[in-house]
Amino acid sequence: MVTAEDETKYPSGVRFWLILLCNALVLLFQGLDTSIVSTAVPSITDEFHTIRDVGWYSSAFRLCACSFSFMFGKIYSLFPLRPVFLSSVAIFMCGSLLSATAHSSVAFVVSRAICGLGGTGAIQGCFYMLTHVVPLRKRPFVAGALGGVEGVADIAAPSIGGFIIGKLSWRWCFWINIPTGAISFIIIAFTLQIDQSHQPKLPFWQKIIELDLLGNALFVPSLTCLFLALSWAGTTYAWNSGIVVSLFVVFAVLLVLFGYDQYRRGDKATLPPRILSNRSVLAGFIFSSCTNATISVILYYLPTYYQTVREYTATKSGYMMVPCLVGMLVAMVLHGAAVSSVGYYTPFMLFASTMMPIFAGLLTTFTTTTSTGKMLGYTACMGFASGIGFQAPQSAVQTVLPAKDASLGLSVIIFAQQFGPAVFTAAAQSVFLNRLSTNLRVLVPGLSPEAVNNMGLTDIKNLVGKANLERALGIFDTSLMQTWYLAVGLASASMLGSIAMEWRSVKDKKRD
Repeated sequence: MVTAEDETKYPSGVRFWLILLCNALVLLFQGLDTSIVSTAVPSITDEFHTIRDVGWYSSAFRLCACSFSFMFGKIYSLFPLRPVFLSSVAIFMCGSLLSATAHSSVAFVVSRAICGLGGTGAIQGCFYMLTHVVPLRKRPFVAGALGGVEGVADIAAPSIGGFIIGKLSWRWCFWINIPTGAISFIIIAFTLQIDQSHQPKLPFWQKIIELDLLGNALFVPSLTCLFLALSWAGTTYAWNSGIVVSLFVVFAVLLVLFGYDQYRRGDKATLPPRILSNRSVLAGFIFSSCTNATISVILYYLPTYYQTVREYTATKSGYMMVPCLVGMLVAMVLHGAAVSSVGYYTPFMLFASTMMPIFAGLLTTFTTTTSTGKMLGYTACMGFASGIGFQAPQSAVQTVLPAKDASLGLSVIIFAQQFGPAVFTAAAQSVFLNRLSTNLRVLVPGLSPEAVNNMGLTDIKNLVGKANLERALGIFDTSLMQTWYLAVGLASASMLGSIAMEWRSVKDKKRD
């Protein structure tokens, strides 16, 4: 019997390469957008005269990306890919336009949320598009190459952002998204022609009902409460304050109601139980959440180590970050080529889960005098270890799920890739502030986490004075290493997903 995979007519020639170019451009401007914001923050705060909303410049994007991830998975399963993808790109471009023209901090936060909404739809569309334009056995290689494009954007973002801000202004960091988005929009509008005969033949109004708007009305505010609680706890409010506890309670209640709604709706749910109960999907969720959270916690605090403990300039700190990101890039491309060749992706997840805790542990040995060779070598190996299994969960869900469920499976993995870093980076911030304030009490008795949060790291150095500066640097180092213990734990936890993952090959015949 000839399978659906064998019968699929994939595009070739110029049309195929134009579609891949479009996907590469989308991942390029996504990678630049998410990484360039941190470079622009000082200039943005100088213009808006406030640092109150700085955390939300990134969190607003992640919140919307997470909140609407499952909904976009459902949308792609019900509606034609091209108009949904084009709408997502258009939303992202509108968000970029609003970011570039924002005249207040609040307006900028709202524009970042709009970018997150369009961004998650565009990213899901890219990887879902691959299921229609690339044979399954070749997808890991293509996905790895496209992941490499995003990696290049992450590496180049600080340098590009610094150049743009120096020569023009921070607003041009967002203006540049519009022409690249427009090129992608035009390419897909005229070249993407795919067979989606597996989609249900329903009238438009019935498809709207199938979107499960009630479930999303529960899920979005649930995540909003979680993000607010994690953002405020230990900084704006104490962990045991009424407002933080209330937010966690509301999050839990709404999440339970969302789960019940999904169970009640069955196959018509935003996240059908048959998807999340699939062994490979659940294993991929665990692995992606832990792996992305691990590398995010490390990358978030690595510049702090370089600039505060080692007293490097921001430029040198940026250069020191390159080996880790290059390691990830090389590993993702190598993983894609290897899986396309041998077929199996699970061994790469097991290798990643074995090596990540080792190299994350080695990072916790950094001191004020660690040699440059060790810093570069350990971080490069850490990047390689996390990158070698990064794309495996996406390959897994496309292998084990039928074509009609591919978009839903991908939405779970993409949600995990956003959710893990969002939650555990916030947790790491709390750990770092508490450990730093506790450790600094040796030099500054009575120092609280709230006081530390209201001071920059340079302010803390000035507070302890030159006489105690060397001891303060050692305390900074100790606090960072204690924070990275969280990364070691997360890296170790990724093994649960690796062990649980089914041993399936992308060369197996695709199930209908």
